[in-house]
Amino acid sequence: LWHLRSLCFTEKPDFLIGNSYGKYIQRDTLHLGKQFEVPLIRLGFPIFDRHHLHRMTTLGYEGAMYMLTTLVNAVLERLDEETRGMGTTDYNHDLVR
Repeated sequence: LWHLRSLCFTEKPDFLIGNSYGKYIQRDTLHLGKQFEVPLIRLGFPIFDRHHLHRMTTLGYEGAMYMLTTLVNAVLERLDEETRGMGTTDYNHDLVR
């Protein structure tokens, strides 16, 4: 986990897929500022800091659809956060959705 944390500081990823222990890496990167934050997508085991995520299927067709939906929603959320500047970065991405 320490090596992964150091990689997040040197080569910033778009997002981090992991379990509940990834929130400590997310907090450390957020400590440097909002532009350095690495968003965490909680998939895997254990997830003990969210309610009922342990019941979500991650195997088979249903699990693949759940994971794909979670990933796409995280990317679209990040896109919405980065394009909030009125008149400068407020691109219209409705055609993508």
